[in-house]
Amino acid sequence: MTSSTAGDGLQFKPKFGILCMLTALFVLGSTDAVVKLSAGNIPVVQIAFVRFAVSLAIVLVLVARSPNGFGVLRTRRTIEHLLRGICSAIELLAFYLAISMIPLPTAMSIVSASPIFGTLLGVIVLRERLKLGSWVAIMAGFLGMLLVVQPQEGVGNVEGTVAVLTSVVLWSMAQLLARRLSATESNDTILFYYALVGVLLMGAALPFFWVQPTGIEWLALGAIGALGCLGQYLLILAFRFAPLSLVAPFEYSALIWASLYGWIIWGDVLGPVALAGVVVIVGACLYISRNAAH
Repeated sequence: MTSSTAGDGLQFKPKFGILCMLTALFVLGSTDAVVKLSAGNIPVVQIAFVRFAVSLAIVLVLVARSPNGFGVLRTRRTIEHLLRGICSAIELLAFYLAISMIPLPTAMSIVSASPIFGTLLGVIVLRERLKLGSWVAIMAGFLGMLLVVQPQEGVGNVEGTVAVLTSVVLWSMAQLLARRLSATESNDTILFYYALVGVLLMGAALPFFWVQPTGIEWLALGAIGALGCLGQYLLILAFRFAPLSLVAPFEYSALIWASLYGWIIWGDVLGPVALAGVVVIVGACLYISRNAAH
């Protein structure tokens, strides 16, 4: 990873932005698989804390070696960094809780509906107006989610479903804030405050959940932190070099990695009804993304 100085601003290199998004989703998908493997013995609060702590340590090393040093961390957008950090920390915790309860392909199928929630947030928060077609797509997307979590597939875990839906809403908010911050803030600055807020929030709860890991579990936790940091860095690069409307459809590649890991490690396979739901969700989100780009 290389550092960039504040004020680099947004740049238009769409192919590189798409490559960063695809790589980020592979890295984050691999991280999720390690998290699910670890969550059987290690509390998700502890996993989230270690991920943020490792990310913070990596960022501090990068900042210390950068030409501007720790001066790059100065910002006038503290509130936005704080909001993004809170959204990201709670989102991460909710998602880790979800994948500890429900199959990874199911969780990621629901996560794929994030453009729907992002569009609704635009209506509620920014008072954006939608055409009739977009409203139909939103309703179709919710129908698709019902097909994914239908009880016949054995994934009717209410707590896990609520957790993953919570993570999707907060993920959408964090993405919006990351895109806004990329206009004036460096990659290192965004990552630093993301990790710092996560460490503070998860650290406050950590004494109530701490479990002493084994040697292998420490390695897994370290891998989660390092891969998580790399994935976040690549996401920030994707948002910096390409418009959100362009890179957003490539988020669906996360379904490939979730399905592959779920099948290889846990034997989890989406049934035909759930697969139909995924098709409906992806179709609805692509329609919404296409309309947003025009």
